[in-house]
Amino acid sequence: MTEGISTNNSAQNITAGSGVMTQSVVGKDEFLKLLTYQLRSQNPLKPYDNQEFAAQLAQFSQLEQLVDIRSLIEEQVYTNNVLTQTIANSALPGMIGKNARALTDSFNYDGMNKPSLSYDLPINVSTANLIIKDGSGKIIRTVELDGNYLKQGTHKFEWDGTNNSGESVGGGKYTFTVEGKDSEGGNYSAYTFIYGKIEAVRFKSEGTMLVINGNEMALNSISDISDN
Repeated sequence: MTEGISTNNSAQNITAGSGVMTQSVVGKDEFLKLLTYQLRSQNPLKPYDNQEFAAQLAQFSQLEQLVDIRSLIEEQVYTNNVLTQTIANSALPGMIGKNARALTDSFNYDGMNKPSLSYDLPINVSTANLIIKDGSGKIIRTVELDGNYLKQGTHKFEWDGTNNSGESVGGGKYTFTVEGKDSEGGNYSAYTFIYGKIEAVRFKSEGTMLVINGNEMALNSISDISDN
């Protein structure tokens, strides 16, 4: 005969005759079935304790309310996410033709047009190198920056598409970094980004993408959009 039900938050072992069932969480339907089984299998000569039975009923009622609240919250979160995405997707096509700044260290080179590589210095620095790598991570060009390129602020550098030997490289995906030393000799890396016109908006499974100068950029990488 089953005299009671033992529950805890991590795991539950329910003995019914010779069988044992183990599960991590008991839902409200399972809880009600166990309660019904307990009533059906109690000893008529030794009825189940009323106070303990009432406590289990209260526990079931609380469980049902919590499940309902959780379902309501999940539904509201889903609805809000869908609404936010719908509003954003409706507004984005109007951004085509505007200029955007995307925080990234990667860019696509078409093999003809000089890509504009930008970086931001929070302070004046003593030395700096702009380093360009190909798709395999191999350094193909290192440019030693000087003059105004070392001053605090935003800078643009047009790469002519050549390597350290002066030879033209083919089109493809490249990355760039700006590294150097500050006035005290400490190492630093500048914030890098690309800047250009938004040519298209693409809605993909991984999220909304903007095409800037042939570069497909995630929406969350865009830091600024302007008419100029």
